[in-house]
Amino acid sequence: MDSQRDPYSDPDPEHGHDAAPDRRHTSVVQLICRAYGLADASEITVEHIHRYVTERRLAEQRTHRIRGTLRPWIPRPRTAGDAG
Repeated sequence: MDSQRDPYSDPDPEHGHDAAPDRRHTSVVQLICRAYGLADASEITVEHIHRYVTERRLAEQRTHRIRGTLRPWIPRPRTAGDAG
């Protein structure tokens, strides 16, 4: 691991969802502080961490379910033996 990189930050842009070269890395600590209106990392409690992880997991499950329902149905190609 690169010693200059924050181990708690998002993955490198080329490996993440957003491959924009100017994307800034946001640490999990920063995300938790923003989510719960905390001034800095010293205010984070174990409960904040558990709540954040649980909310993220539930959001991912909802997103996965929605994506499954929004996928278009693509009919299979007809074969020579299919009735027209």
